[in-house]
Amino acid sequence: MNKLLLPYTTYYSKTSPDIVKDIDRWEKGEIDSIKVPSPPHGFLGNGKPLFQFLDISKSFDEGGTLVAESENCRAIIPAGFRDAPTFNTMNPVKYTIGGERALMSLCHVLVIPKNIRIYNAVTLKKEHIRLLSEMEELGATALTKLVEGTADIPGSIRWQLTQSGEIDMKDDTVETVTLEPEDFAPDCRDSFIGLSDGRFTRIQEESLHHMRFSFHLGEAASIGYLHMHCYLGNLLTKAHEEMEEKAGEEGLRKNTPLDDVIYMIKSGKLDSIKTI
Repeated sequence: MNKLLLPYTTYYSKTSPDIVKDIDRWEKGEIDSIKVPSPPHGFLGNGKPLFQFLDISKSFDEGGTLVAESENCRAIIPAGFRDAPTFNTMNPVKYTIGGERALMSLCHVLVIPKNIRIYNAVTLKKEHIRLLSEMEELGATALTKLVEGTADIPGSIRWQLTQSGEIDMKDDTVETVTLEPEDFAPDCRDSFIGLSDGRFTRIQEESLHHMRFSFHLGEAASIGYLHMHCYLGNLLTKAHEEMEEKAGEEGLRKNTPLDDVIYMIKSGKLDSIKTI
């Protein structure tokens, strides 16, 4: 079975039919939580996924990581990191600090619907196509802000390049926060080097043309609430490479491109797979 279809068939064939039905009811707002017999993958012990109740509307000044906002969505830098005292708990770029929780590129945002409950990209329907377009547009707006932003905008390219010194880890080790070529995927190291050797403007322009938009399908997602990953394909990190390699060993992809998800929605291939 191909890597695109597998997460869909896995969800609808291996997830308990009762859980699938409860997720559908949760998406429709008929129930507010799912606890029995146990929460679905990506839900917490309270029977809700993190983004259902977490306030992600806070700006950097308010202690959050909100980068941009549209009518129906918010774009944030991934946060909630607790293994070291990062800015506003922002997930780090360096794999040596964040492991698989590190950002997937030098600039990385999540776009999350505000008041529309969708469990995962595998449960998207044709009625959500317009929402996906809004999510992509907002993701591009947020990335552009980070690519072009000044050094006082947290998470921007310039801001990341100014980070230096050491950070105390929760396990009592100490790590450097200064970014190095080895923190990036092999094919992206020259782009990172170019940010400091006189090619900044060129790499900046390339970044704007290498935006990627993807979803973690099914159990590849850690949070059971739809969120689009938006990042820079020319400045991918070691974390991105490690996650893709790990998924590949299981015959999967960690990141499924937005275009593939839209294809699956429009193709009708899911009609014979869905159980509800």
